[in-house]
Amino acid sequence: MLPRTPSLALLALGTLAAHPLAAQPATDRVTIQITDVRGNAIPFAVVTIGRGAMRVADDSGRVTYPVKPADSLNVTARRIGFQPYVGWSRRPEGKDYYLADLVPMPRSLDPVNIKGRRDTPLARAGFYDRLERVQRGAAQARFITPEELEVRNPIKLTQMFAGESFVKVTPMNGKQLLLGRGATCAMTIVLDGHLLTGTLEEAIGNPNPPPISSLTQVDDVITAGSVAAIEVYASNNSVPVELQRAAGPRMSQGCGLIAVWTGSRR
Repeated sequence: MLPRTPSLALLALGTLAAHPLAAQPATDRVTIQITDVRGNAIPFAVVTIGRGAMRVADDSGRVTYPVKPADSLNVTARRIGFQPYVGWSRRPEGKDYYLADLVPMPRSLDPVNIKGRRDTPLARAGFYDRLERVQRGAAQARFITPEELEVRNPIKLTQMFAGESFVKVTPMNGKQLLLGRGATCAMTIVLDGHLLTGTLEEAIGNPNPPPISSLTQVDDVITAGSVAAIEVYASNNSVPVELQRAAGPRMSQGCGLIAVWTGSRR
């Protein structure tokens, strides 16, 4: 008697078992390149695809999204000094990225040289380095970019934290207080790389608090129009070392940290 020949179905199953990854498709990703009308890369532009999450381009003007490639993508891109790009982006012939060109605002028609990530105050302060680490999943934080500040245009700084999950704006003696994970846990505030003192947050969770009458609210110290960007960290575990050093002893409370950067939003 001739030996039985395995069926085609069994052979197929055996092949899949021997190569378990063969049937799993590679992760779909797309790259969007942000440039000006002359083809110069625009670093740190804020980009969204459709109604997806916001991402910030790197210093080469590129941002990558884990979405399926298509003939065209519905892209929104913003950068201070340029008109927003809102429309369908396509891949240039022979390129592996989608292109979005931003047109300079009339007031920005003078020549602009973009040399790299160290050319802006925010970049030199490490804001975009830390933002990139968060986008890679290396830490958990909330970054409020210059573009978001321009769009929301708050009258008071504390208005930018309304509805945020990491910080709660709470009234105290007719003023606004920034709390972290509870009623006895106030946020540590760092202003331009230095610990901010003299605000109501010092009275919360402090065994030897200064008199309330000597403290003020953060809105009276920092005007919203002077703010270029904000970082919010919910716990000590996510606060970068350089900001922990700036906060000093206040980090011992472990209630989270807000880093505020002032100056030009460009």
